[in-house]
Amino acid sequence: MKEFILFLFIGTLFLECTKEKSLDPVPPVIPVDTVTHIIEFGKATVKRNGPLWKAAFSARYYSNQKARFYLEAELNENNYDHRFVISDISAIPGYQTIEGKKWGNGNNSIPNADYFVTLHLDALINSFQVDSTRSNQFIEILRYDSVQHIVEGRFQTFLEGPNNLWFLQDTVSLTEGKFHLKIQ
Repeated sequence: MKEFILFLFIGTLFLECTKEKSLDPVPPVIPVDTVTHIIEFGKATVKRNGPLWKAAFSARYYSNQKARFYLEAELNENNYDHRFVISDISAIPGYQTIEGKKWGNGNNSIPNADYFVTLHLDALINSFQVDSTRSNQFIEILRYDSVQHIVEGRFQTFLEGPNNLWFLQDTVSLTEGKFHLKIQ
């Protein structure tokens, strides 16, 4: 009888020690800090296909309006000029989905992105457009100062293009993009 009670006690102890496993683990959502800046003023960064891309970023208004702007990055690598552009961005703070550029949707108030590789800034070698199969492409304006013309935000996009050049990849992923720039 003592052995039965001991067995029952140990069995109950083991049952109490089991831990419930979540069937669908949900990663924590990190809120956007609206007090501190995500990056130092005058700087912008992005990871291109993994590593940090050391391109020079700028932001410019469209000549006919100050409510929209475009963000561009340029870098010369191995004698080829690489240029990335997100255009038609609303200056109003908030999340905006990036779409692919198609005939006729050029000034439709929805951001679109392009990536170009040229030789000596004039001979187009290859171009990449938004991968329409991906839904996680965005630009988010966190702050906009219309008096000092300063914009801060983050972005992510995935681009694809026909490629038959051995030194270029078939896709370009631009992730963890951050910017805090004066709009020219």
